[in-house]
Amino acid sequence: MSSRNDESFTRAKLIDVQLSSAGWSKSRRTLVEEYVLKVGEPGTNDGNDQYADYVLLGSDGTPIAVVEAKRSSRDELAGKRQAAEYADAIKAKFGKDPFIFLTNGSEIQFWDRERYAPRKVSGFYTRDDLERLHHQRQFAQPLQGVEINADIAGRDYQNEAIRRVTEGVDAAKRKFLLVMATGTGKTRTTIALVDTLLRAKRVQRVLFLADRRELVRQAMSEFKSHLPNESLARIEAGETSGARIQFSTYPSMMQVYSRLSVGYYDLIVADESHRSIYQRYKAVFDHFDAIQLGLTATPTDYIDHNTFELFDCGDGAPSYYYSYEQAIADQNLVNYRVLDAQTNFQLKGIQGDALPQPLQQMARDQGVEVDELNFDGTDIEKGVINQGTNDAMVREFMDKSRKDIRGLPHKSIIFAVSHAHAKRLYESFNRLYPELQRQGMAEIIDSHMERADATLDDFKFRTMPRVAISVDMLDTGVDVPAIQNLVFAKPVFSKVKFWQMIGRGTRLHTDRSTGEIKKDFLIIDHWKNFAYFKLKPDGEVDHPSEPLPVRLFRLRLEVWQLLYGQEPGAQSTRDAIAALQAMLLALPRQSVNVRPHWDELDALARQWPAPDPSTLEHLSKTIAPLMRLAPLAGLDELQFRIWCERLTLGWLKGNADEQVTVRERIQGAVASLADNIPEVQRAAEQRAWVQSVGFWQHLDMVRLATLQAAFAPLMRYRTSAPGRTVEINLPDSITQRSWIIYGPTGEGAFAESYRQQVEALVRRLADQSPELAKLKNGKTLSNEELERISATLNQADLFVTEETLRKAFEAPAASLADLLRYMLCEGVRLPNREERINAAFDAFIASHGYLRANQLNFLRAVKAAVQSHGRITMTALNEPPLSRVGRVESLFPPQDINELIALANQLLDDAA
Repeated sequence: MSSRNDESFTRAKLIDVQLSSAGWSKSRRTLVEEYVLKVGEPGTNDGNDQYADYVLLGSDGTPIAVVEAKRSSRDELAGKRQAAEYADAIKAKFGKDPFIFLTNGSEIQFWDRERYAPRKVSGFYTRDDLERLHHQRQFAQPLQGVEINADIAGRDYQNEAIRRVTEGVDAAKRKFLLVMATGTGKTRTTIALVDTLLRAKRVQRVLFLADRRELVRQAMSEFKSHLPNESLARIEAGETSGARIQFSTYPSMMQVYSRLSVGYYDLIVADESHRSIYQRYKAVFDHFDAIQLGLTATPTDYIDHNTFELFDCGDGAPSYYYSYEQAIADQNLVNYRVLDAQTNFQLKGIQGDALPQPLQQMARDQGVEVDELNFDGTDIEKGVINQGTNDAMVREFMDKSRKDIRGLPHKSIIFAVSHAHAKRLYESFNRLYPELQRQGMAEIIDSHMERADATLDDFKFRTMPRVAISVDMLDTGVDVPAIQNLVFAKPVFSKVKFWQMIGRGTRLHTDRSTGEIKKDFLIIDHWKNFAYFKLKPDGEVDHPSEPLPVRLFRLRLEVWQLLYGQEPGAQSTRDAIAALQAMLLALPRQSVNVRPHWDELDALARQWPAPDPSTLEHLSKTIAPLMRLAPLAGLDELQFRIWCERLTLGWLKGNADEQVTVRERIQGAVASLADNIPEVQRAAEQRAWVQSVGFWQHLDMVRLATLQAAFAPLMRYRTSAPGRTVEINLPDSITQRSWIIYGPTGEGAFAESYRQQVEALVRRLADQSPELAKLKNGKTLSNEELERISATLNQADLFVTEETLRKAFEAPAASLADLLRYMLCEGVRLPNREERINAAFDAFIASHGYLRANQLNFLRAVKAAVQSHGRITMTALNEPPLSRVGRVESLFPPQDINELIALANQLLDDAA
């Protein structure tokens, strides 16, 4: 076959089909094949007529794109120069630069010459897509000149995050990752960014993805609040819309993405971008050719390297990072305090023979034999359920939780082990605090409860409920700034999840009715989670699971290799090859990940190779991973087939231990099939045979094949036997709590208790100390007077110092005089110099909405210098540490520099 014919074959069998699926065809008059072009210098006769393989026509009938086709065996980029000449000729004739597609049938490169280098795409753009892109090329403004809406996101770090992205977009970058601590306004930052991109006409259609319906609903509500004039829509139940900003969960998008065109979206925002996206939803990002923005609150140390690679952060550095520690230092988030509290049974377990006689009798009265009770503390809510332990946790919460002026707990989340555990905690509230439960103080909010979304709205916006008992649903992403208590009533093993859960309490909040400002929040940890992560900072070692279809393919490769070594031409060997070929045949051919392997898959379907080492390695490492894309059989069926292949391998290798292990699992699975299903009833004789000793005494390849063929399809009818869990109700109590150390020999107390004791001491001394009386009357003290007060306070039993008071009152910038005045005088607030400085700099940024990311970064450094009491001069701006951030003259015009110096020094003068 000639090269031209080979190219014709590629075009007819591959490229024409792909173009047609994107809406391009001669019959629709949207496409011209062999389009005649005069290539050469305009106005001369030295050009020769040439033929573009395809020209795609816009709605005005003029060319909007050129497609240069090469045969499958050639590199798709080989025709780049040729396609550029065709595009030049079209531009000379029609006055607009066409888009370019370069393809060899299996790979497609898209080239928007005015803005980007060629890049791989998963298919051809539709006419609507290309005309939208053409509109953007005509009318888009440079993002540097578009001001950020300070009403949406006005904080300096939010502005810097936005500018990092917009400057990247202007510089032709297409992937970004923002890492911002929970509570610092990731969503608002994203909304302001989307608003900036829309107003600049740089994007026109946006997709926002999140991993749960509640997070999608919450994000959509925030977008609607800040961008009321934009069209918004939610993708659900396989339905899409034409709205400018669309919202979807990842699973919902997996149902519809293949029906949408490659260029359908201009920007995709991926909320909580972590490993699961890479493993489970990467197909969505591979399909769409859009600017991609990943958002996460996970500290960079715990972000999987695959996530960095997904967003082109190959060096492990995100596009922008604003940490929890930095947010606390900037007073944009609040810190937490931890009460480590374990019950008697959590610490010692429940051993029947060690229980006091009254408790042993109580167990017998409840129908539980004493010798059944032999559990460690870690078995609670797993092997043993003791309602008394749940009662103890609820009492501890009601005793120690942060409360409002009515004595009711502030908004709180209790993280439960399971829905059943949540229900038991709820019953503890009902039993112990019935008068409060009549008001609806505690409610279960999880996926098992009907209208959970409505209950969550009540928790967010109404007085009641105060306490949300939840399983997973409130662990991440739910924004309730009023939360002041978190209860870890379950162990957590994922560092990422742990930080997300902590993030539920970090947001700033002021109670509207009382004016009370949230200074920090309380975490009651019943499972020593903080101690666990100190011992294992990364949490559990994560062993990424091998997808079951990939595992099955690799096992079958190993079976084939062993059979081939024994009898290459035997029927069992041919059957093993057929099973592998059948799995490859099930792969989705149009997937962007499968397309590059078309030729090889066709060759494997025609002729299976011999199992030499290089072939086996290639099939295992390159072809096997594709199986994750195959339509899944049921998980029970896949697992059963894997057991059967493991049994076959064990038999072929003579591994008796492996055979015994897998045999038990197979027999258990066969025995667990539901007896009332007709398909199972028809296999009754075979079930009895498999359960007999005789079946296993004389195994051969025929029996092994029959076992898998007969029972794998029936595994969807398995029934699960409930595990044996001991339920009991023995009284339990908190017996261990952690202390805040403040004294020289280890004295300590809870912060709230310590504050109360110090305030009582200071008020008592005020009647005896002339210095304190002077301070109470609003007079200023000399250094000698302050030293005398200091010496009086820094004695047993409380050892009061300026430093311990700063910690207890969470006022790191307050002086001893400030703190004493706050305790002695009604209506005095602790000076919050940082808040005033932050507000002044935010106002400066809002009035200079054109600032770039590097300018914003420099401003943050100046703000930090002001907060450190450093006077700002032109010299100071050009010396370390500020000079390390940038050169002020190259970043700002003279007028802005003068304004900045005046602002900074005015703030210092006011504070003096």
